[in-house]
Amino acid sequence: MSKLTAQGSSLISTMAINDNKAGMEGLNKEKINQIIFEASKGSKFFENEQKKEEQLNQKILEQQILISSLSSAMLFHGLKEADELIEKLKACQDLSHTIVHVDMDAFYAAVEMRDDPRLKDKPMAVGGMSMLSTSNYIARKYGVRAAMPGFIALKLCPNLVLVEPNFTKYTAVSQEIREIFAQYDPNFSPMSLDEAYLDLTEHLIYRRGSSNLCRIFLLRLKTDNSSIVVNDLECTCNLNAVLRPSVINLEELKINSVSSENLQEYLNSLDFSNFNLPKDCQVCNKKLPPFSLKLYDTTVEDAVLEMRNRIEQRTFLTASAGIAPNTMLAKVCSDRNKPNGQFQIHPDVQEIEEFMKNLPIRKISGIGKVTEKLLGSLNISLCSDLYKQRALLYHAFSSLTFQYFMKITLGMGSTSLEKDEERKSLSTERTFAEISDPAQLYEKCAELCQHLAKDLNEEQLMGKTVSLKIKTISFEIKTRSHTLQCYTNDEKIIFNAAKQLLKVEIDSVKQSLLRLRLMGVRMSKLVPQASNQVSIVSLFHQSNRLTSTASRTNTHNFNIQKTDFDEKDFSTSINILEANDPVLESTMTTRHSQKSLFQKTQSPQKKSIESGMKNSIMKFVSKSERCSDKIANNCYVESNIKVENNNNLRNLDCENSSSTSLKLQSNSKSNFSNAAMQNVSQATLISSVESKQKTFISCPVCGQQKFDWPLDQLNQHMDLCLSRKTIKTILQDDKNSNKRGAVQVENDDSLPSVPKRKKTQIAVDSYFK
Repeated sequence: MSKLTAQGSSLISTMAINDNKAGMEGLNKEKINQIIFEASKGSKFFENEQKKEEQLNQKILEQQILISSLSSAMLFHGLKEADELIEKLKACQDLSHTIVHVDMDAFYAAVEMRDDPRLKDKPMAVGGMSMLSTSNYIARKYGVRAAMPGFIALKLCPNLVLVEPNFTKYTAVSQEIREIFAQYDPNFSPMSLDEAYLDLTEHLIYRRGSSNLCRIFLLRLKTDNSSIVVNDLECTCNLNAVLRPSVINLEELKINSVSSENLQEYLNSLDFSNFNLPKDCQVCNKKLPPFSLKLYDTTVEDAVLEMRNRIEQRTFLTASAGIAPNTMLAKVCSDRNKPNGQFQIHPDVQEIEEFMKNLPIRKISGIGKVTEKLLGSLNISLCSDLYKQRALLYHAFSSLTFQYFMKITLGMGSTSLEKDEERKSLSTERTFAEISDPAQLYEKCAELCQHLAKDLNEEQLMGKTVSLKIKTISFEIKTRSHTLQCYTNDEKIIFNAAKQLLKVEIDSVKQSLLRLRLMGVRMSKLVPQASNQVSIVSLFHQSNRLTSTASRTNTHNFNIQKTDFDEKDFSTSINILEANDPVLESTMTTRHSQKSLFQKTQSPQKKSIESGMKNSIMKFVSKSERCSDKIANNCYVESNIKVENNNNLRNLDCENSSSTSLKLQSNSKSNFSNAAMQNVSQATLISSVESKQKTFISCPVCGQQKFDWPLDQLNQHMDLCLSRKTIKTILQDDKNSNKRGAVQVENDDSLPSVPKRKKTQIAVDSYFK
């Protein structure tokens, strides 16, 4: 544990102020750390930090013991491995992309100051006594920053104004900003409400071929302190939306934008009072404010400046940006000239190495207080020190962490941005004052589930696993998860799952109350709602079209109202199960090409075995009907039916409560005949046959049919049909019974020989292992 010798008090290192954030340069760290120490002492927060400090110190001790045990040979080996890795990394370094990281300046605080000008000259922060979300730049001079408890912030800055967060407002402003991002990179990657990564590589190509008019935008006049002049009597709408089209269409501007050698000087000389332009805004009916025109160049610097200026003109908020060949460098650069600035690292190896040389390791995203202290015990404080101590790092950290450190020394990072469709989870959480009343905890849980369901619906996503995160007043964090039967974004279903998880935690401390200060709800295993979720009704409509189309070309009679489980039904069900396994799928063609040969060589015993298996599965289907009323299922069954215009086999995807995905696909090289393909299609797709008085609906798995089968009961029935565990048990029972009743049959030379099974062909039973 480090010491503050000036005060003679011990200080927990993880509680020390981090002055690497923008606006916190030149602080009196010793004084601030002592205030934090005194304000925290005796609190649950302090006790939790003490516990984490002890664990960290123990880890450092173990690391030092390991380092001291290294021999010269081991260090030489580590040095050799590190140099080989660095050479490999250099060989694959990609400098072809132009990545931009845009970060709004003190976003939540800036929105509040914009809406309440009285806060502009005061130290203020958004949050409460438990935790702060952000602070303005005036408060940062006192050491107040995000992720700091409010009671500590008030000790550092007694005049601090705390404003309750309004996430609805912040989300609305964030949406306006993202609309501008999308015009420069439709596939931009938002990291939070106030920051995003953009790849401008393609935009710059388009920009070089664009006309000057496309790069002219309107700017409101600014005051001496570089803030936009705002008058209550004047329009505050987006000028570039309400007025720019009229300005760009001026004939004088069109002519001079091509012929004028110095277009910007011409734009500065224009007196717009002489032009026939609207005087009042057509949206708010207020007087339009004075403005100027600015022409932006085709360079990346001007492209980013243009984007930042457009954000400011629309939201009255400033943004900072970093321009670099990868995301890691772009993130560091965006913090370089905050607030309202930008910084660029050119795609040059020499420039990148020089930039990384004296960069503190704490500036790198992903290196926090714990990693900083672990590296500090090895005398590593700058990125260049990582290279110097690479032999020790090779032995002291895991291979992945070591590779990450070596990438940092070279200034390497990701060049591909995560798209929205690649999102793995969606969550929402809140920090609050202590809550211990179960009714209030359930109310908070319901509120979070409502926000999560809203976000899922806005993103058009559905999920299957609900997770509950809680933090007690002793700062103990617990996470519990529950996987639903089906994908959903329904608020009630999400809340029911989260409520049960919360109830377990409440019941686990019956002798005392569950006292929480943070709660969060997350939905994972996400799928797009539009493309992957189809209602049962739409399946029937689709099935009717497929059935009528297939009946016109099918040369085999197929009785769709038949309820007996015959050979075709059984064979089709097995084929569906096989299609989910890539190895089995590759052998389907071979097996079906041998089908007629196997049918000819079946012995009476073989037929008896198949008959027994068919009877067992029919018993299972019958049993599933009796159990269906006991299952509550309000979710969709994940289904997707795709019809090709040619003779390819239809595709059917079904998702059951065990996440079983059954796919029936056609192989262009298959030896199936068109007639056989039609039989499989009709046997596997959901079918409904309408007569004059009756409508029969069939299960796509077992083929069973019912008159006017209710959709919810069919949904439950399909879940049972697709149960891997149940089918596996049936197959195993039949296998055991067949072993007990097996009869030895003499070889009959008159029968054709059966081709030997190849090693790549796997029995159906192995699919369930």
